Amino acid sequence: MLSWELGFGVVGDWPTCFKKPKSGNVKAVIFAKQSERLPGKHMMDICGQPMIKRIYDTLLRTGFFDDVLIYSKYADLKISGCKIERDGTQGTLIDSLLSAISAFDEFLAVGGDLPLLDGKTISIIVRNYHNDPVVSVDSDGTVEPLLAIYNDSIYDDLLSYSRSSKKIYEFVGKRFRRIVLDSELSSKLFNVNTMEDLKMARKLAGCREV
Repeated sequence: MLSWELGFGVVGDWPTCFKKPKSGNVKAVIFAKQSERLPGKHMMDICGQPMIKRIYDTLLRTGFFDDVLIYSKYADLKISGCKIERDGTQGTLIDSLLSAISAFDEFLAVGGDLPLLDGKTISIIVRNYHNDPVVSVDSDGTVEPLLAIYNDSIYDDLLSYSRSSKKIYEFVGKRFRRIVLDSELSSKLFNVNTMEDLKMARKLAGCREV
């Protein structure tokens, strides 16, 4: 069961200020595909553990989700202690999202290259979800489709949209309710695409130099 402890006083499994999610069983789904700029980045070390495992553990610790899993395009990805399901799509992020909506109905989508993501940032998105899809927006106005809550209410619209465009940013920016993050929270969405990014992520995370 979902358990929320955000300082609101809980009635049963849900705070009185929240509506139950559509399914009552929201998952956190971490998306991972092979990077062209930094191959294997999801398994690179951040403070002694693979980057994607760090994200997985952060989501688990929030206690917000009935299930946390990695939705992976890696054919042979294996990480001890992580639930992994195969993303068999061959196209863009939109195709992966459509597949995930079909499979999981309702979920928080998270990028597998956000090693600084923390519980406070996640809670802001979760607290603002009332059955209509929501998407985080950086303080500079950038829409973040991989820190957003999707559900099956937008499946048909997204499928129709995908036939003419593969630009997910435009779709979520118009169709989702936007949750604008301040500069402190936006900094937690630092994503790793290069070796320089990886070094910076390690520094910002406070990793010890080896």
